Amino acid sequence: MNKLIIYAGKTGCTEKCAKILEQRLSNATVIDITKEKVDISAYDLIIIGSSIRVGKIHKEVKKFINDNQGVLKDKKTAYYICCGFSKNYKQYFEDNIPKELLNAAIVYDTFGGELDITKQKGIDKLIIRIVSKTEEGKKEIKILTGNIDRFIDKLGG
Repeated sequence: MNKLIIYAGKTGCTEKCAKILEQRLSNATVIDITKEKVDISAYDLIIIGSSIRVGKIHKEVKKFINDNQGVLKDKKTAYYICCGFSKNYKQYFEDNIPKELLNAAIVYDTFGGELDITKQKGIDKLIIRIVSKTEEGKKEIKILTGNIDRFIDKLGG
């Protein structure tokens, strides 16, 4: 089975997770949708990953989903998001992915996230500083490898 992992993110966490999936899945190709266009017709499984910023998936991922919704509904699909505070991940999916596609997905999950202040600029840097001082921010924000393992298991390895 040919697998395609499409992703877009801002600071590298979504890419890091895409590469983990690529290493652990056979016949997988990774595409950064912000740098490269792709024809998904040759792939049996499409995995779509995105960062979350202010409750929204990356604009290029959103555009890709909207432009390919007809094809995606007839493919095996899976979705992941990377976000620092993942307790609301189901709501993020419901707010950003059409219900028809989400209901047809093999799996969707959060892979957690990373908050690297050195990769932030302007207002984002200020927000990270404020958030890191909150109770939620005091918890360690990290990639959730257990979620990635579970995601891969649901895909059939």
